[in-house]
Amino acid sequence: MFIGFAAISLLPLEASFSHPAGSNGWHLNSPFQAENNADLVCKVRVLKLSRDTTFNGGSPSPDRIILRMIAKAEVISLIKGQCPDKIDIEFYYPKQISKFVSTVRRKYPRIAAFAFPYPKASNTGLTHLSWEFYAKLSKGEVALVFLKKSGDHYKLGRIWSKARVQPKKVPYNLGQTPNLRLLAEFLAGCESDNEMVKLQAVEELGYLGLAMIEDLRPAKSDKELFKKIASGLIAAKHALAKVRSSKDPVISNAAFISSFQADDSPGIKGPLKLLRAEPALFDPNDSAKKYGIRGFSIPALQLRLLETMDATTRRAVVDLKDGSVIRPPDGRSGIYRGVRDFDYSRFYRLALDCPVVKNSPKMSSAIANVIWIRCEKSSIPEMVRLLDNSNTYARFVAVGALTKYTGQGPIRHGWEEFEKDDRQYIEYWKNWWQQNKQQSDVQVEREER
Repeated sequence: MFIGFAAISLLPLEASFSHPAGSNGWHLNSPFQAENNADLVCKVRVLKLSRDTTFNGGSPSPDRIILRMIAKAEVISLIKGQCPDKIDIEFYYPKQISKFVSTVRRKYPRIAAFAFPYPKASNTGLTHLSWEFYAKLSKGEVALVFLKKSGDHYKLGRIWSKARVQPKKVPYNLGQTPNLRLLAEFLAGCESDNEMVKLQAVEELGYLGLAMIEDLRPAKSDKELFKKIASGLIAAKHALAKVRSSKDPVISNAAFISSFQADDSPGIKGPLKLLRAEPALFDPNDSAKKYGIRGFSIPALQLRLLETMDATTRRAVVDLKDGSVIRPPDGRSGIYRGVRDFDYSRFYRLALDCPVVKNSPKMSSAIANVIWIRCEKSSIPEMVRLLDNSNTYARFVAVGALTKYTGQGPIRHGWEEFEKDDRQYIEYWKNWWQQNKQQSDVQVEREER
């Protein structure tokens, strides 16, 4: 059952490490790119490729490093903008990866240290990495492209400018806004047998969920548009719920993450299974071969999950029927935080027992942020538990959560003072808990795994 509500983003109220978008270049964020970085967004089939031989490419001819390519493409569908049935697309691509890597290492050593974590003597065999830095089109390929107008042709950006999609023409019957057209493409992608297409579709449904949630409030004055956006969100939730049962660990766990972005509770079982998963469940060396990009791994997905959960508590839950803001069910003032029907307190009670969380300051920080912002009575034991966390920031937020909930305790005078000496705060709240935990009806025992 899919509950009729969504969420409107708010400004963060505490420091956050959250970065739900990830950082490895795969995460296109198609609604953002379409709105901010593209004059034309369309689905194309590449008919022909040619090389501009007049382009120097950064090194003396004929040993060029970067090639300027022109793709003659047939336009299958339009997402944003207008154009002829056939267009020319300009893009740049490394001719020889070994020379490209050597040049980057020589001129930009700090970037190279991150981008190429391999011995310097091994510049070959890195062809699968090239598209992370340069979006490439191939003859016969069907792709969704985000283009900038340039004279009589269009330019494809180096990164964040191309998505893998179903090759067939998809009917845009959900609505005619760019986001609803994108939604139709990625809903179709979720049904693909191609792992690259399906994974990117799952990732983009999360971003589209975030974007359409933002679109809801201004659409309240247009009942028909509001209804279409609400229906689109429900369709995205249905698709993600289906993909969450995928046998592919990367695809299924990406669906859990996108579900939080799209404001749909995946339950605690799947997310806990991810936090308890061993890194060997998925070999990172298979990432490029299966999904066309390096960087997917169990540890990366674990961190993204918790940081996404953090980021998605910073918005108001909105009823999809009338656009009204949902309030906390216990009568407290303010707005409901996070995804309804997800048991945050129980999830974090169990998550804090996971070794991967105990060993990660970023993960404990993300958990502390959510416990602070939701400020639930059922999470008081976890607030107290975080007082012993080795991460100073997590302790700082835990003290803030206890002060916020109880309305008492020593006043925090700021991060710098707390970082220098937090003993008075920690001791106060530990003593408070010893005096009050017997009077509390909060369950403090660890639950079974």
